[in-house]
Amino acid sequence: MHNYQDLITKLDNSDEETFWLGPTSTEQVEKLESILGLKLPQDFFDFLVVCGGGGAADSEICGIEDNDATIDNGGTVNYSTTRCRAEFELPRQYAVIYFKDDEICWAIDCSPSENGKIISYDLFKKKPSKEIADNFYSFFKEYVELRT
Repeated sequence: MHNYQDLITKLDNSDEETFWLGPTSTEQVEKLESILGLKLPQDFFDFLVVCGGGGAADSEICGIEDNDATIDNGGTVNYSTTRCRAEFELPRQYAVIYFKDDEICWAIDCSPSENGKIISYDLFKKKPSKEIADNFYSFFKEYVELRT
């Protein structure tokens, strides 16, 4: 398992205001996979189990709220992915990890050939626009470094 706890502690000890959704059970992450019809990469799966989602205030990473994958409030992977699929033609192999103001969408490519790379999805052009990171753990490490 990746060492998310050290990164979370580092972010919590910075000047940033942080917010976490709370640990999630393996069963709830598997339920999220079932709801979305995809297999999450292990590094993001582990992140959800450790902290559920969250991060620096106003730039929180989508997750699972209250250890319930069926909750589809803003800020959850369920809501953000489902909404982007319905309104912006997000392809089914993507799980949204950041969705802001109907303008910014970052997602994990969950297709087996892409190994969980993080991409920016252009909501206006309705297509991927650039690669952000090779995997979620690399993304999260940089996310923390930029804020500490």
